[in-house]
Amino acid sequence: MTEKEPSGIVPIFVPKASDILAARLRDLILAGKFVAGDMLPAERELVAESGLSRASVREALRVLEAENLVTTRPGRLGGSMVTLPGRKSVARSVELFIRTHGIRLESLLDCRLAVEPMMASLAAVKRSPEELAEMERLHEAFLASDDDVAAYKQINLEWHLAVARASQNEPLIALMEAISGSILKAADYQQVTTEGIRHEAFLAHTRIMKAITRGDAELAFKSMERHVSAYSKVARERLNRQEVSANLQLEKRLRKKEPAAE
Repeated sequence: MTEKEPSGIVPIFVPKASDILAARLRDLILAGKFVAGDMLPAERELVAESGLSRASVREALRVLEAENLVTTRPGRLGGSMVTLPGRKSVARSVELFIRTHGIRLESLLDCRLAVEPMMASLAAVKRSPEELAEMERLHEAFLASDDDVAAYKQINLEWHLAVARASQNEPLIALMEAISGSILKAADYQQVTTEGIRHEAFLAHTRIMKAITRGDAELAFKSMERHVSAYSKVARERLNRQEVSANLQLEKRLRKKEPAAE
């Protein structure tokens, strides 16, 4: 074989010992060998059984804790207890992703449009009497918030979350809870409201509530789709106008800085 001929050897990546142990423990938890509330073997037992160093075992447990699969308490009476992740942990992870990646409001609204009509449809046939009562309570509070924009925004999202929870679909509920907080905090969302928009929202929520109350899944789907898509359209138009205005202002500032032609 000449020096120029490739040997066919590719880079070899060897996983860390702690990652291998974390993967094995994770598989045992997900397979139900350890359930919520169970204690994992003590650190010294994991060291003896795995043959790994104490540092590697601790690192593996930290990985599982970061994934919300265990809660580790230090000390002689401590240990690692299995605690399966809930919707709140999903919401925190998604919110961090949204904030660190600079996800725009338009994308969040697209996400709502993709899932909320389905959740409204499910809520119409699956909601419990208690969930229906909660949606009705929030709806009445929403209608009474006309002159209080801050309350209007907060109650609006709370009602949408109540509809999501009434769908009784855990993955969709987790997603909706995750993006709702980010939408409420978005600076762009704070600006996208007028008296006319609030009036249309009151009418839309009333139509959706009637469909859910009657158990009409198809009407609930269509009404929610119409509501969310209409708001998304208004938001996009406003954001586009703001972007055009910002670009024009930037161009004006740049022109002022240009040297005069000789």
